[in-house]
Parts: sequence; C-alpha cells; structure tokens
Amino acid sequence: MPGALVAAWLTLAGVAIAVWPRVGDGRAHRAWIVVLALVFALVLQIVVATVPDDAFVTFRYARNIAEGYGAVYTIGEQTQGLPNFLWLVLVTLPGAAFGVDIVTGAVVLGIAATLGCVVLAYLLAERFARGAAVVAALLTAGASILAAHGLAGTETPLFVLLVLAVCLALTAGHPLVAGVLAALAVMTRSDGAVLAVLGELWLVLTAVRRRSSWWAPAGYLLGALVFLVPWWVWEATYYGRGRSAWPAPAQLPYGFLLCTLAAVGVAVLCAKAGERRNQPAPRPRRSLAERRVVPLVALVLCAVSVPVAFAVQQVVHADRERLAQTTEIGHWLRDRLPAGSVIDTSGNAALAFRAGSRMRITGVTASGPVDEYAPVAHFGLPVLAAPLAWYVRAQDCGIAEQYAQRYEVATFQRGGLGWLTIYLRGDVESRLLAQLAGDGKLTYVPCP
Repeated sequence: MPGALVAAWLTLAGVAIAVWPRVGDGRAHRAWIVVLALVFALVLQIVVATVPDDAFVTFRYARNIAEGYGAVYTIGEQTQGLPNFLWLVLVTLPGAAFGVDIVTGAVVLGIAATLGCVVLAYLLAERFARGAAVVAALLTAGASILAAHGLAGTETPLFVLLVLAVCLALTAGHPLVAGVLAALAVMTRSDGAVLAVLGELWLVLTAVRRRSSWWAPAGYLLGALVFLVPWWVWEATYYGRGRSAWPAPAQLPYGFLLCTLAAVGVAVLCAKAGERRNQPAPRPRRSLAERRVVPLVALVLCAVSVPVAFAVQQVVHADRERLAQTTEIGHWLRDRLPAGSVIDTSGNAALAFRAGSRMRITGVTASGPVDEYAPVAHFGLPVLAAPLAWYVRAQDCGIAEQYAQRYEVATFQRGGLGWLTIYLRGDVESRLLAQLAGDGKLTYVPCP
C-alpha cells in the first residue's frame, strides 16, 4: 500500500507540472489537478489511518442510540459525556438506518470529510487566486495525514470542513448560511464556539466600517441560534441539567486545521506575488516563478507526507494489531459473561465498546480509596477488571495496588499471540472462571 502512495504522488506531480502553465486558462485544467489531489489524499488516508481509543466513547454512545437505548454510555444511566454531538448523530445514522458497522461508518465519513476539505480549500482560495487555488488543494491533500494517523473515525475532519465552509460563506457574502455552519461547528466540537464568536465579530467590524449592512451580523447570529438553542434545550431536558462545561475531546484538530488554513494563505500569496501589476486586465501574463517555481514548491511540500507515511508504518501496524486484539478480547467478554455484568475496562474505551451494550462499564479512581469507583456508571463493584486490552509476550501475575484487596489474578494464553491478564473479584472468582474458560481460543493457565 505505501507503494500505491508513491505512485499516486508521482502521477499527481506529472500531471500538475504538465498542465500547470494552463491552469489559469480554464477550470478543466485545474480540475485535473484537484481530482488527482483527492486520489492522493484518499490513498494517504488508507495507508496511515488508525482509530484512537477515545473515538470508541462516541462509538459506544452511537451504538446505544442505534439499538434504541438512547444517548447513553451505559444502559440505565444518562451521563452527559460527549461534546461532539453532530459527529455522534452522523456516525449513528448509517448504523441505525442500514446496519452499517459503527467503526467502519465513522472512518468512511471521516475520509469523506477530509476529501471535502481538499475541495473547500480549493474553492476558498479560488475566490482570491484562481490560478493558484490548486496549490491550496495540493497542500491540504498532503496535510491530510494529520487527520488520519491516530485520528481516523473522529470528528476532526468534519470540524475542519465546517471551519472552511464558514470562511467560504463569509467571503461569499452569505452570513445566514455562515451562522448555521458556525452552529454546526460548535455542535461538532465545543471549541467551535471560538470560531462562531470570531465570525460574528468580523461581521460587526465590516458593518461598522460600512462595508456591509447590520443585517449581516444579525442574520449570522440568527442562523447560529436557530440550531444552538434547540440543542441546548434538548441537552438540559434529556440529561436533567444544562451543559456545565465545554470539554473538548483529547484529539486536537488544530494541526490539520492550521495546515489547511495555511495552504489557502500560501496559495493566495503565491498568486499575488506572481502578478505583474502593470499587465493589462483581464489576462495578465504570469511570471516564470508562478508558472514553474510555485508548482514545484507546492508538490515538494505535498510530498513530505510520503516519507512520513513510510516512517509511521510500523506504528500504524502495531496500532491496528492492538485494536484487532482488543476487538477479540472484547467479544470474548461479551460472549462469555452474562448481560448486565459490571466490568472495569480501566479507561479502555475500545474494550468497553467491543464488550457490548449489555455490559455495564465503570472504572476505578486513581487517587481514591480501593472501594471508590468513578463514573461512567455506579452499579456496584465490578466483577472483572481488565487493565490490559491486548496480549503480552510473557505471563504476568502481578496486580495493581488498587485491585489487590478485592481481586485475584487470572491469566489466559492465546496461541500465537501471547498472554492476557485480568482481575476477577474474589467472591465470584470460581463462577467467572467457569464462564470464561470455555472459550476455545483463550486457555486459562493458573499463576505458579
């Protein structure tokens, strides 16, 4: 697959250099480069995409919604734990309507949003620099690695897409549309509120300077509130209280966001620098730098993502293998334990997701007493704790201090992959061993 990435970039470079002298003459020549930039971004996404553990918090909420249990992490407890509401809705719809796997659907939606960022970067730059707009598309395609490695399936690409859409709507003179898009950005990530405020301030400033009417900031605010107010009311009603804080997910989209905005800025600067002020309009003759140097620099910067993709291949393989192991272990717990069992996944959201909706998930606090268990759920002391959600090379019979008083160590061997260590609550250890030991893949091996 990395070879396909190299082939995609070489094809992109060849076509870009061949048609670049004519990109200012018609949209068709620019379209060729944009299409190949999309192909390059798609291959890049496939090569380096890895799903982070935190994304599975959203996936567990989404599956519970799709299965009719509501927007909850654990059935029976309505906990307000997600700031990415719009992404949750989009991830839920394919599974609820067509039975699509939640994780697969989220990754596909993320890739589609990333490709959309390439197109919107081009359209946004085209408003200022028609010929060099393809530079924005090329650089965004190369930067899309920042939306794939460790961020696949998250709301990051959608958030960046909405930021670009707000900018495009504002520059095109559509404040009402911009307000709606800004509201969607806030519903995608709570820190989108910063974007929404900046958009309003920009429109107020243009009105003060009499470059637009006061209807522009009013329309922007109206478009935002039409979506935000019902959302806030729903949250307060459904969870019994309003949003007390604006937590943002651990995965920050700012790398991809800043690179994309920089790509648009670079495209505009390249075009402006290449213009000859004394040339008659409407077809000024482009300089040699604009015709040759700009495409080469853009392609070289885009190509930086290729060696980066090769460099992270080992990490990508390890992450994907670990996720596959987590999936197997989670399905093992789902199939062997009775519905309603309380288990401690030790903060591993992927394991909680794979264990199924019928499992009640909790976690031990790091600083509290041994008996003190923190949200997501308060359903009593877990019967099982899984400090690791993957296999290790050697049998490990140690036990963490916070579990030592109530739990016993149980180790299972998985042929060809290694060892799994879990903790079983002492008063139900025999029953749990009888339930878990019946699996053909994992063999219980007592500690010496």
